Parts: sequence; C-alpha cells; structure tokens
Amino acid sequence: MENVVRITSLPVREEVRELVTDRRSIEMGRVKITLEDGIHVLNIKGLKDGDVFEFKGKYWRLVQREEKVIRIVLREPTESFRVGFAVGNLHMKAMVLGNELYIPLENPNLPNLLSQFKPEVTEKKFIPNVEIPIEGEVVQFVDPDH
Repeated sequence: MENVVRITSLPVREEVRELVTDRRSIEMGRVKITLEDGIHVLNIKGLKDGDVFEFKGKYWRLVQREEKVIRIVLREPTESFRVGFAVGNLHMKAMVLGNELYIPLENPNLPNLLSQFKPEVTEKKFIPNVEIPIEGEVVQFVDPDH
C-alpha cells in the first residue's frame, strides 16, 4: 500500500484530477487506482470527501460517489424516538440533515424492516454524522470459587 500526502494549498493553475470512490473505501482508508504504470493501492486514512492529495507528482481530489440510501422524514418526537430505537437496534450508521434521517441501503430488506416509518429509497452522498459514544466501565464477572 502506498501513502499519499494531503495538500492544504495547491500551486496556482495546477491541474487536479478526480478520484471517485465509494464511502466504504474512504472509511477503510484505502482505494485502488489504475495509472499508466499499473494498479496502485493507496493509503488514504484521514482523508475525506473533497480532500486533495498528491500521488506520483499529480494532484487528486477524493470524491465520494452517491449511494442508495433510505430517507425517513422525522415528523414528531415520539416517532423520531421509535425510528432511532429501530435503527440503533440494527447497528446502522446514520446521517441526519434537518428533520431527515438517512441510512445506507446495505440490506435489500431494510425498506421492509422499516416500512412503518414510510422509508423512501433515494441516492445521496452518505456521510455519517451521528454516533453514540459508549462510555463507562466494563463489568468483570469473576467466579468467587477461583
């Protein structure tokens, strides 16, 4: 795997090529690219959609492609809680924009599982922005006889 260098300021009039990839590749921190000299696997850990990096003397912009997502409009607090509980039980990543919840359509049965919330399948650039940090101590169970 080859490392890339993130660029914070581009030289004037420098050409920037787009490297379009999926969200999972960005989350995993690696992407394949085919150039004249062969296939390269790039270490893009820490980069996100829109970041510019240098590789092999050329500048590239990382572009995350849209994917199929489920959109659920959150109308009132009780329903919003029920949706959050259901999605949380599925351990899904989530993106909230205003009163709209988006989750990736990674399971083709998901619209059926969430049908009571009137999900709509659409395409969107999915960038998770809701995480619930789990804090606290781990309970250790000890056998008192040992």
